[in-house]
Amino acid sequence: MSNLKQKLLKIKHNLLDSINIFKGKKKAVTIHEKNINFINRSFTKEEIEYLNNLKINFYFSEFGKDRVNSGGELLLNESRLNPTLKSIREYFPNANIIVYTDFDIKEDNIKIIKIEQSPFTSTESEHKGYHIADYYKFYALANATGDFNCVMDSDMEIVSSNITALIEMTRKFGFCVPHNNRQSMVKDMRLSQNTIEIDDKSNGLGYSYNQSPMTIWKDNARGREFYNQCCKELLKLPSKASFSMWKAAWETGIYPYILPKEWCLCIGDEGIGDEVILHIGHDSVKKYYNR
Repeated sequence: MSNLKQKLLKIKHNLLDSINIFKGKKKAVTIHEKNINFINRSFTKEEIEYLNNLKINFYFSEFGKDRVNSGGELLLNESRLNPTLKSIREYFPNANIIVYTDFDIKEDNIKIIKIEQSPFTSTESEHKGYHIADYYKFYALANATGDFNCVMDSDMEIVSSNITALIEMTRKFGFCVPHNNRQSMVKDMRLSQNTIEIDDKSNGLGYSYNQSPMTIWKDNARGREFYNQCCKELLKLPSKASFSMWKAAWETGIYPYILPKEWCLCIGDEGIGDEVILHIGHDSVKKYYNR
């Protein structure tokens, strides 16, 4: 995608943001005095040995050659898997990187799983690229082969050595997903695109999940069942990923441990402190933290 086309897309995105703020579908973000103090320390010899003895897998799901970030930041100077990949390798230099994709990605020391055919029978939806990418996020975790397995979007950045806590929480709880700022499903569906009405007895007042980072510990049967059901729900009714995750939880009675906002720092939460992963794809986050 040319720089001109990307800049035009950003202008379009900013215009849509302004319209949604005017309509009350989105909140204007006020940038307060900066509070940036990432927690970083060197790992001890014992910690390094522990990490090296684990099979750590990070998964990406990238479909479509043109990079599109719904958060508004175009990441013009980054390769397709960055800034996420660079930050993974900073903290986990020996991690395995597995990428589900439908095009060639030139990057050293990664495993490409090329998907030649969409799992969806219909290709009519304007959101089909998102559906395929979401499907293989769930699929990757349902079929994960590491001890610690984590799916991340490519527009995020790990900024704290506290990232290792995600390994321990995944070991403890089996599988984890990040919070969603909108919290309830009814609010998420009301404010999002490509949404579907919640028709179960929760009345839409269940919790809405985000999708990066999502994790699973090796051989965790409940996590595998949950992510497998997410795949089934998405194939049954292509929609926003949080809808498929809610339906999976409702149908199975299985639900993940929810990570707080420090693990997926999004627009509106800038400067909260104790940040571990920044969503750089949100332009206000990128600007606030000077990334």
